[in-house]
Amino acid sequence: MLILLSAMMLISRVEGATNDLLSLELEDLSQVAVMNTAATLTATDTRHTPASMVRITREDILRSGARTLDELLDIYVPGLAYMYKLEGTQLGIRGIISDRNNKILLTVNGRNMSVKTRDGGAITERWFSTLGDIRSVTVISSPGSAVYGPGAIAGVIDIETFDSNSFEGTDFSLRGGAGEEFLSGEMRYGHKFDENTGLFFYYGMDDYSGADDAPHKLAFDMVNQPWPGGNNILIEANEDFPFRTTADNGAFEDMLRHKLHLQLDGENYSLWARYTRSGLAIPTSQHQFRYLNLENLQHTGTANQQLTLFGSYTQEISEKTRLEYSLSYLLSDVLISRYGRNSIRGGLRNWREDNATLNITAHHSPSAEQNIALGMEFIYNRFGRQGWLYEEYDDTLKTPPGSPGVPDPLEDGTEWHSNMLSFFGEYQWLMNEQWTAFAGIRLDKHRYTPWMFSPRLALIYSPDINQSYKLSYDHSVRHADDLDLYLQNQLESGKGDVEKIDHLEFIYTKTLYQKLQFDLSTYFNHHQVVSFNPEKFITEYLGTLDTFGMEAQLSYHQDRFDLYFSHAFTKQLDFDLEDPQLEEQNISASVYGYGNDLANWNNHISKLRFDYRFSNRLTWNNSLRIYWGMPGAVDMADYNRNRELPYSWERFRLPLYEDSKRAFEESLFLNTGLDYRAGRNLSIHLNAYNLLGLFDEDYNKRNYFLRTSHYRDTEPAIALRFTYRLD
Repeated sequence: MLILLSAMMLISRVEGATNDLLSLELEDLSQVAVMNTAATLTATDTRHTPASMVRITREDILRSGARTLDELLDIYVPGLAYMYKLEGTQLGIRGIISDRNNKILLTVNGRNMSVKTRDGGAITERWFSTLGDIRSVTVISSPGSAVYGPGAIAGVIDIETFDSNSFEGTDFSLRGGAGEEFLSGEMRYGHKFDENTGLFFYYGMDDYSGADDAPHKLAFDMVNQPWPGGNNILIEANEDFPFRTTADNGAFEDMLRHKLHLQLDGENYSLWARYTRSGLAIPTSQHQFRYLNLENLQHTGTANQQLTLFGSYTQEISEKTRLEYSLSYLLSDVLISRYGRNSIRGGLRNWREDNATLNITAHHSPSAEQNIALGMEFIYNRFGRQGWLYEEYDDTLKTPPGSPGVPDPLEDGTEWHSNMLSFFGEYQWLMNEQWTAFAGIRLDKHRYTPWMFSPRLALIYSPDINQSYKLSYDHSVRHADDLDLYLQNQLESGKGDVEKIDHLEFIYTKTLYQKLQFDLSTYFNHHQVVSFNPEKFITEYLGTLDTFGMEAQLSYHQDRFDLYFSHAFTKQLDFDLEDPQLEEQNISASVYGYGNDLANWNNHISKLRFDYRFSNRLTWNNSLRIYWGMPGAVDMADYNRNRELPYSWERFRLPLYEDSKRAFEESLFLNTGLDYRAGRNLSIHLNAYNLLGLFDEDYNKRNYFLRTSHYRDTEPAIALRFTYRLD
């Protein structure tokens, strides 16, 4: 750290103390009408957006030094966190998290990229170290089904890529890391053919080995007894594993990961194609350490690839009315290796999804004070075909013949389809200079569900340019994964379960002294939870959950530095099971008489960022994330410790601990970095990660979802990036 500071001071003196990159005052920024539709169907500026929203710019991405989209969101978004799980890291917002990433929608340029079958959801786009194609990321930290349709229970992550209007020229980036080892390269090219037409091309690739020295731990003693024989190895509570599993954050089976984006834009149309190929090596579930041999433990994780073709056209009917058409196709290919090499049947899951979406939206402005959007959408899904990844990794993983082309429990060769018809609309009314109202509604009919209804009402009061009050109500829905819907329809001849949430939120924003901004949000959720039932091995309605939360944010901007602080508090108020006899679920142990907290969430999450500009060429960037502990995980572990369970299997697949509760206590992640502009065409970025792990490795602890007694201490690391722009 002293070396970094000395280097910064030296370069600062060479460059001089001047600071040519003066920031706009907050008052000036607030007057810039950044029009967007990330949280609405009708265009509005950020100050009047009726939702909790964070927009991460390209400059923010570079400053953060983030090596993945997960890490980027973890740094910038209040109340957002992620945990490990075999099927991929699990994202959560404001306490809403599940064993699958299906309560958050992930979109690219507004196109839904979420996997729909099972063990999917928002699993693509998130593990690349190559983020150069991303112009901005907008995160809506509240339900958004009225705009985006079923699935936006916890929130929405919208990635906006560069195009020819936002990037011209050619640049190259080369990046490498140590501690958590990787090497990546990126290339961007943008060209305008004329005022209205242009081409953008991006390609990125990374070779991500990950961290072999990241300690891997359980909170209880276990003996590894691999079948059909082998040496017994003791895994001691809260001690490093005495054997190797997978590298932390490494790519699945050392695969090269690719991302390609090609886009052509014209005056009233946009055409783009996108291909991603990604994967993550993830250790298997904690109970599998008891039986799997050491070779199998090194070949678990998940991989995916997607091909997207998208076209949109805007038709101007009149000065007040326009029609927007879009037609797109998405191929998703997913592979999950649960047990590694020579696995038993079901150890390798692989499937392919084909999705086609047609959307037509009409926008009409009868007056300057009113905006209306009306539209319809039709989605067609085809499931069950064997994916390409299976053919590639079948020999590598040595799976038995006939491994399924669809997730369990369907038989080989089963194919089926689903569809969904949707109608939606929104009305925005600027009542006067101070009051704005929104009313939105969406109706969705899935082949295997009844009609789903998603309304939203919002009222915004802005007495002056420095403050605003927002009150919003959302009723959002999510249907179960398509495989679960299909099974319920085939086995029970009925419609599948629909998850519902009623969300009430109040947001207050105040700008003080032109440099200090304060944001406060309070919210209440009444949640009819559809989640995985381990006793039936199916996703279904489990019960009702009431939660309350608060988020406070402070941002302070000076000529030389920026300071950001946020604190999020989430508290369970009540939880009732639909089936009182259900003895196992992953939401809360309160129904069993243990505590009153969520089992897989930190009640308190604090995030701090500090950026200091030594000169117009040199900036020092810092971030700190503090997760204050999971009392609900302790409650769930206490419940499991005090009930009778078979020793050999059931006991070890649940959260447990011996004597120490360290697995469920605080985690801290401290990053720092330097951005240096060596010249007009060359930029250098040096970043260091998880530095507190140099003093106590458990400060960098990250838990596994559901089995929270299973955790890993992420490795302190560094990364260096060079970006060169051609004239």
